[in-house]
Amino acid sequence: MSGVALPAHRRIVLPRLGVADLAGAAIVLGMVMLILAGASLSPYSATAFNPMHSLEAPSLAFPFGTDEFGRDVFSRVLAGARPTLLLAVGAAALGVALGTVTGLTAGYRQGPVDETIMRFMDALMSFPGLILAMLVVVMLGPAPINVVAAIALVFWPRSARLVRSIVVDLAHREFIEAARSRGERASFILFRELLPNVLPIIVVDFSLRVTSGVLLAASLAYLGIGVTPPTPAWGLMVRDGQQFIEIAPWLVVFPCLAIALASIGTVLLGERLRHRLALPGGGRAQ
Repeated sequence: MSGVALPAHRRIVLPRLGVADLAGAAIVLGMVMLILAGASLSPYSATAFNPMHSLEAPSLAFPFGTDEFGRDVFSRVLAGARPTLLLAVGAAALGVALGTVTGLTAGYRQGPVDETIMRFMDALMSFPGLILAMLVVVMLGPAPINVVAAIALVFWPRSARLVRSIVVDLAHREFIEAARSRGERASFILFRELLPNVLPIIVVDFSLRVTSGVLLAASLAYLGIGVTPPTPAWGLMVRDGQQFIEIAPWLVVFPCLAIALASIGTVLLGERLRHRLALPGGGRAQ
């Protein structure tokens, strides 16, 4: 007996997931698992010396080979995910949060307030991102919280300009004028009326900032600013391994692959979210 087709209004339509969607989701899920349990998944200690196995090529016993101290590179890549990714996610969250509040305020107030805030944001953006982050970490010290603050400072003006560009248009919509006519406070309008309209853009912006955060955190570690030995971090592993690149290229290749995969995964997820969520002008304004 053949099945009976459901009426069109009762059919459940699921969004099509392409290869990019699945790949991005899988990589991001893997990143979350590494943040939560990366070190516990390591087959060996990430810091214990084992000179008997110094600079061994990849094998069944050591899938990613060993470094000059006999430490398992695979274990170090797994353990190094946590400091790198936590810095990136924390900095992205702080930078986007600051940018959201700043952009909402500037776009809604406009006039002198908008002009003052945006000129300050322009001043921050005039510095190359890596240079600005380096200056902040050198002045404040290499503590992880200072690295997060430094990278967040790089993201702050960029997120602020993005949010402000949307809010400037929304501030003159009818639903905002209606809220003003009801006598609603500015804080109510900012966070109850405007914020839901820019939230999809903020989500996409956050995912893309994580990508930049991974690259900046790895770059700072490579330059010896931020994460310090013996804590494994991907950028630090690249710096330490480059002196052996001719005889043991795996010391550089696998940390670089980890950085690349994390960056590609968040970019893919961000692009998918941008296509599915980021609607011009938001979803509430009528």
